[in-house]
Amino acid sequence: MPLLTPWWRLSRGKINLGPIWLKTFLIFLLIAIFFPVPVVLAGEPVEVSREQHWAVTEEKFELALERLRVGKKTRIQSPIVLVHGLFVNSLFFNLDQEQSLARYLAKEGFDVWNLSLRGTGRSLGPLKGGPKNWSLDDIIDRDLSAVIRYVQKEAGSSKVICLGYEMGGLLLYGYLERKGDSGVAALVTIGAPVTFNHPQQEPMKRLLRLEGSPTLKKLFLSLNAPFFGRVLVPLVPKIERFFYNPENIEAEVKAKLLEDALTEINPGVLDQVLLMIKRGEFVSAKEDFSYRKNLAKIHLPAFFIGGEGDMLAPAEAIRLVYRGVSSKDRTLRLFGPRAKDSAAYGHVDLILGQRAQKEVFPVIGRWLKQRDGRE
Repeated sequence: MPLLTPWWRLSRGKINLGPIWLKTFLIFLLIAIFFPVPVVLAGEPVEVSREQHWAVTEEKFELALERLRVGKKTRIQSPIVLVHGLFVNSLFFNLDQEQSLARYLAKEGFDVWNLSLRGTGRSLGPLKGGPKNWSLDDIIDRDLSAVIRYVQKEAGSSKVICLGYEMGGLLLYGYLERKGDSGVAALVTIGAPVTFNHPQQEPMKRLLRLEGSPTLKKLFLSLNAPFFGRVLVPLVPKIERFFYNPENIEAEVKAKLLEDALTEINPGVLDQVLLMIKRGEFVSAKEDFSYRKNLAKIHLPAFFIGGEGDMLAPAEAIRLVYRGVSSKDRTLRLFGPRAKDSAAYGHVDLILGQRAQKEVFPVIGRWLKQRDGRE
């Protein structure tokens, strides 16, 4: 038999290769050589590798990035940067082995970069000097550019996907409006409104009492989110429902969230948040730029996610963002009974809800893969 035998002679049985098991082995060997794919045996856990990185800003802030992926070569072309929200740190996206959007996306073939914003998690301030207070505008103008450049370089990709939860989504709106989308392939935001004048958001206005009392504001900043979250949220049902649907989050997950994923808020960020609540929209700290009015500057593929039971980011507020951007490729998805989901998703449970892994995460993964041309 010649060394290189035409495949059609083999397929027609004109050459005898011996027993059927040998033929089967040779077929699988050829498939493995010409069409290599990672193989995971049924029931075998997929190992997600984790690496620690730091992106350094012009002000010498060292922003921590945890890289999560399966293997050294991922299936999705563009890496994805996760940007967390207000009062939480990056553990919100990677609470544990089970409750983790970061791990889910890594197992789906994404190269995931989980960012800790300045002043949170493992991110470090400058060794000497450097600002003690900063605004959301500072993060938009100085930090996100450094993060995106770093990920582009390390991942060897000209484009990144950006996914932001709550305030993380607002920061990404601001970045795209101010910097453009030349280095960003697609945008996903979860529970990220730019308006704060909806009836469901009325409880937020109670924070405005801090403006009229420097003593109260100083006390709030000294105790900060971790204390209030661990003490007040479990004790006051009205506060609890404002942040999540209690029927849609497991007690153990809630305990981990309150213990591990809460973080302090910077005084400058608090001042801007109070201004936004007062104005009813996302504006710059100097009040010279309306991020709401500039949504039309966003042109790239965008996916806006909300929950039917979300009081911090009501469905109408998410619809307003969806209608405001100029993206031709844009998608809106509100999770709840109207969409035949298991529960009316609140704010936190869009990520940590008891069925978020089965209902929310796959929708995100499919949307991103379709833009990558993989589905």
